[in-house]
Amino acid sequence: MNAVATAENSMVEQERIARLESDVSELKSDVKVINARLSESIIANAKEFGELKMGLEKGIGMLRTEIEKTRTEAEKHRAETEKGFGTLRAEVEKNRVETEKSFGVLRAEAEKNRAETEKSFGVLRAETEKSFGVLRAETEKGLGVLRAETEKGLGSLKASIESAKLWMLVTGVGSVILVTFVTFLGHALKLF
Repeated sequence: MNAVATAENSMVEQERIARLESDVSELKSDVKVINARLSESIIANAKEFGELKMGLEKGIGMLRTEIEKTRTEAEKHRAETEKGFGTLRAEVEKNRVETEKSFGVLRAEAEKNRAETEKSFGVLRAETEKSFGVLRAETEKGLGVLRAETEKGLGSLKASIESAKLWMLVTGVGSVILVTFVTFLGHALKLF
């Protein structure tokens, strides 16, 4: 009877060992699956961060292009204004020479031309100030739009980074819990 009981106990122990080995194999398989998912998550987060970085760099490039375009337009307006002043100076000089030749009768005419020249300067100055005002307003508007787009991109980037941090924290805590459980299960299996 002892031999039968010993054989039965031995079979029971072998069945337990087989079940435990099967459970350990399943746990190992689960750990591999979790590691694969974690790797996929890290790769996906890296891709998303790369896309956000590219979007930000594209926005900054557009901002630089817009600034350069605005600077070029301002330089063009300045050159046109200087050309207008050069033409006006030439006209004034011509009138001055004619006034010196005519001296008496033409002095009144020169005075008239001077008044018209001042009026032209006033109109030209007003137009120039108006052009610069429009240019300044357009530049500030363009910069405001680009600034808003850049801040929006940065906000999206920050949100994605926070999301990635949270995901890494959650998966890290899950991994720690799983490793702790597997360790505990290993110790528990050793006791049997």
